[in-house]
Amino acid sequence: MLTLKRHLLGAVTASIGLSASSASAQTVATSFEELERILRTGQTVEVVDAGGQRTRGKIADLAGASLVVLVPATRTFTEADVVEIKAIDRLWNGALIGGAVGAGLATWDYLVDPSEPGNAAVYAVAIGLGTAIGAGIDALVNRGGRVLYAAPPQRRTTLLSLVLGSHRRGAQVSIRF
Repeated sequence: MLTLKRHLLGAVTASIGLSASSASAQTVATSFEELERILRTGQTVEVVDAGGQRTRGKIADLAGASLVVLVPATRTFTEADVVEIKAIDRLWNGALIGGAVGAGLATWDYLVDPSEPGNAAVYAVAIGLGTAIGAGIDALVNRGGRVLYAAPPQRRTTLLSLVLGSHRRGAQVSIRF
């Protein structure tokens, strides 16, 4: 009986891990126009501007080429100012899913042998461990948030010019980032 429980627990753990890894592979918007289809008003985000400053707040408005974020005050970003936008996920949904899995496993254990002493303790431990594991998986999968927008990479150009003249010879190099 114990071997069957271990196999079931291993299968549940593997399925949670596989579903969590496949959920993180999503597309990233490269313009505010694409971002309008992804973001919704009231969603918590972290905006990284061109200077590297991080601003965390809720979306108030996204229209055209400007994004308004509610921090203690409102802050407006233009598309040219933003390098990255991440969605911030709370851990409660992972904890809730983990607790539900723990409750399901405890119920299965009860159905297998309802006369087993300590079923209440099994429920408490299974739900507690499931909640902790679910929150931990959610924290690992969504570490730092899910990237919703990334500014297109800047074009780097290198220009090499030769300077030839009757009194001059040389080379001029121009690098643009």
